[in-house]
Amino acid sequence: MAMVNPGVSISETLLSSAATDDPVTTPLFIAYTLTQAESVNRMQPVSVASFTQAVSLFGSGGTLAYSLRHFFENGGLSCYVLPLGAGATDSLVRLKALVTALQSREVQETVTAELYSGLLLAPELSELNDVTQSSAAEIFSLWYQGWTALLQLSRKAAQRFALLELPDDATQASALCKASFSADLCQNGAAWWPRLQTRYLVNRGSETAWYRLSPLPAVAAVIQKSAADHGVWKAPANIPLAQTLRPTANILQSQVLLGNAGVYANPIRSFAGKGVRLWGCRTLLNDETSPWRYIQTRLLANSVEKQLSKLARVFLFEPNNAQTWMILKGQVWTWLRQQWLAGAFFGTTEEEAFTLSIGLNESMSAEEIRAGKLVLQVQLALLAPAEFIDISLTLDMHDGSAQALTGAHHD
Repeated sequence: MAMVNPGVSISETLLSSAATDDPVTTPLFIAYTLTQAESVNRMQPVSVASFTQAVSLFGSGGTLAYSLRHFFENGGLSCYVLPLGAGATDSLVRLKALVTALQSREVQETVTAELYSGLLLAPELSELNDVTQSSAAEIFSLWYQGWTALLQLSRKAAQRFALLELPDDATQASALCKASFSADLCQNGAAWWPRLQTRYLVNRGSETAWYRLSPLPAVAAVIQKSAADHGVWKAPANIPLAQTLRPTANILQSQVLLGNAGVYANPIRSFAGKGVRLWGCRTLLNDETSPWRYIQTRLLANSVEKQLSKLARVFLFEPNNAQTWMILKGQVWTWLRQQWLAGAFFGTTEEEAFTLSIGLNESMSAEEIRAGKLVLQVQLALLAPAEFIDISLTLDMHDGSAQALTGAHHD
């Protein structure tokens, strides 16, 4: 491998410049299917690039089909679907099975092994709003278990972020906001409220009605399109939703959710002459002192971690010496500089925007080097010049794994 000075690009093929290729903002729909093509296998993620393809794979009816339609009609570029197979016709039975599936080791291992998506959502949980043959306590328990399962999946699988929905019922929504979720879970997910009344007509007996749908497919589309158009660091908020008539509840009913002492929820609001808009970009973490309280901050850090891990894998089996460190540092510096020039980080100079350190007694000890660890320390100014997000990337030369750890501190 040729010697290259830090700050000089080695190969553009190693750098990801297309925002649309960022897996961090690509959604993974976890759902049961009414129908599916022969080419679709249960528990095997399927890439979907258009609604036409979605119909050919999963049909045009049911929650998944309407969710994918709303996703693409709100500007979604591409997504993945994790099919759980054919679900029970009884809604309550199917939703209980969905929660159980989300908690299963099989789903956890599948999601962890899947490398092309970053947003996790199960819009079928929205059907809990319409279940009438069960007690309020049981329905609330299913909401809580579903949230917990998706948040735990996001924490266990690297660079994942959970998209969640609150119950329509304001009392249950408030109770779910006040439920106990750890800060580690809360920084890896965000919630929206309420459901949306879409422009899709469905037959209900002898009548037709506007289809009520989870807001999450549209949220996923907005996040992905905003990242592609403006960068993942742009707040995915104050954006109008297509094919949407109105939220199923008005802003006055949301007062019970806003400003509570529990997790944060993002309202969806209707404005006269301006349409229905996402009105918030907060994670669940209701902590004004934490940098992880904003969705774009969490997703940007995930994106950087993903890119650095990908870049570091090129150096597997290379000598863990000063020449390798110099080349890796130069590659990372080049990519971070590109992001800074595009507006990802604060700072009028590169030194204010990010810093890198790699080397013996600089980012790793002699013991770590002997153990086959290559550690690169990165500091990013994401919120303000004096506030940094730390990313520590460790490349294990023995098993080929790359692990990124993030933290925050004020300089």
